[in-house]
Amino acid sequence: MTYARMPNFSQPVPVRSTSARTGRRQIPLDRRYRSLPDETQPGTIEPWQAVAPVRPDTAHSRSLRFLDTAGELLAAIAIIGGGMVLTGLATLF
Repeated sequence: MTYARMPNFSQPVPVRSTSARTGRRQIPLDRRYRSLPDETQPGTIEPWQAVAPVRPDTAHSRSLRFLDTAGELLAAIAIIGGGMVLTGLATLF
């Protein structure tokens, strides 16, 4: 049984030239990458930074924020209190 000859990876790979004049390989470039956009200059802002969100300060928006905060506070009290009650019941058994 004959085995295929293992290539010698310690030697550099011969490069075939596509240009007989220069002897250098030409890398095909995609046209999209030939003219990349310029980088932003220091001190300029991005378009998304030019728009600032404005939160209306009305009674309706304040009440929703209050209810949201109050609900989070009640949920935290219920979770902590429930854990304390369960711990107390576990010590009785």
